[in-house]
Amino acid sequence: MIFQVPAAQPTVQPEVVLSLGSLGVTNAMLTGIVVSVLFIIFAIWARTSAKLLAGKFQTAVEMMFETFVDLLESITGNKTAAQKLLPLIGTLFLFMGLSNLIALIPGLTSITYDGISVFRTPTNDFNMTFSIALAMVILTQIASLKEFGLFGHLGKYFKFKDVIAGFKQGIGAGFLAIIDFLIGLLDIVSEIAKVVSLSLRLFGNMYAGDVLAAILLGAFALFIPAPWLAMNLLVGVLQALVFGALTAAYYALAVERAEEQQIV
Repeated sequence: MIFQVPAAQPTVQPEVVLSLGSLGVTNAMLTGIVVSVLFIIFAIWARTSAKLLAGKFQTAVEMMFETFVDLLESITGNKTAAQKLLPLIGTLFLFMGLSNLIALIPGLTSITYDGISVFRTPTNDFNMTFSIALAMVILTQIASLKEFGLFGHLGKYFKFKDVIAGFKQGIGAGFLAIIDFLIGLLDIVSEIAKVVSLSLRLFGNMYAGDVLAAILLGAFALFIPAPWLAMNLLVGVLQALVFGALTAAYYALAVERAEEQQIV
């Protein structure tokens, strides 16, 4: 079996590397901290190295920001909203992208402490993806509250006024208003489903990638690593892009009617 290498399949739950009192620090958390530190260093470097006459690095950063703005504008249909979302979605994309790719560095996951791998892909931890997805959906709700106000926001889900207005117009319009009211209640379920779908999509893809890597490396270690690494690089970037794009789309839908009213 010269084409095989030992490759342990990753567990669903991240392993606890060390404990700080009652808090267990997992390998996914440690890698997330490393990613955050690297991202902060990159942000400081990009800020301090900015010059009036842009060099190659600054030009690349500016092109990346312009690409993000164009992408967000195509999603939201509003350049002002795109520029407003850029700090959040740009940060989210860079963090997710680096989190998806950092474990691909050769030998990084081989570093162990007490027999436990010190580093693990942060997005390979459902706790990480769920918490970020939950935060993003809550953010869209806050944006809707800001645009519509409390009663206007709740009115999107509990359409009592529409039912009363419908019955004033007639029996048929009243029953249609009741159906619309029930659809509004289903929208509450859809908001919860957004959290589940966002978190499971990212976690499932990253975890499945690690499992497949362990299986394939255990069977075809001589031929698989390079193509598989290239595909994982592509998947990691695409998953970060999808997560950020969906968050931007949810935000645009949350404030869409308010912006239309302002235009009118």
